[in-house]
Amino acid sequence: KFHPYHLSLHQELHGTDFENRIRFCQWFLHQMQNNDCFLQRVLFTDEATFTNHRQVNLRNMHYWAPENPHWMREIDHQRRWSINVWCGILGNQVIGPYFIEGQLTGQKYATFITEILPALLENVPLNIRLGMWYMHDGCPAHYARVSREALHRQFPHRWIGRDGEFLWPPRSPDLTPMDYFLWGTLKNTVYCEPPTTVENMKDRILETCNRLSSETI
Repeated sequence: KFHPYHLSLHQELHGTDFENRIRFCQWFLHQMQNNDCFLQRVLFTDEATFTNHRQVNLRNMHYWAPENPHWMREIDHQRRWSINVWCGILGNQVIGPYFIEGQLTGQKYATFITEILPALLENVPLNIRLGMWYMHDGCPAHYARVSREALHRQFPHRWIGRDGEFLWPPRSPDLTPMDYFLWGTLKNTVYCEPPTTVENMKDRILETCNRLSSETI
């Protein structure tokens, strides 16, 4: 007897990816063995793009009435826009979001690390901030010299990424809650209805982040 099975999508690995992932996991487990609070002290971060031309699941939108109201919603797809968003997860709380104007560059990222991030962390207890680790992937803006210099100043020997204390393994979305949890949760919520304006999308992202409980995270 045949049974239906769903296709599962996974990130394709290349070259030494498997070995890099094993080394990273072994290093991370070693840190946790030496410090029970290590996992809660890692600020996992990432950027994502939200646009007004993503398809909305109309099957989940219903209007109940005795007669067809010919319910329609106007969507302006003539003017396309996108929003770049930075977010982080530290322990059981979301840090951010922070909206990046235009394309992310090394200088913008360094300014964010130095001037914006401290304000986003104001509500984090001082003892956690002083021992906190910063994690990001190896995108070009993250690897720019000015970005690495800012990270070395803000998180000396306490950041994970290219040229950091330990390399973040490329193509490993299953190892960061940003990819396997937060971005999917946000996009499933904010795209329930078609976005109307940039500010409307920003409001949705802020509201969704604020609604996420510590138990959910």
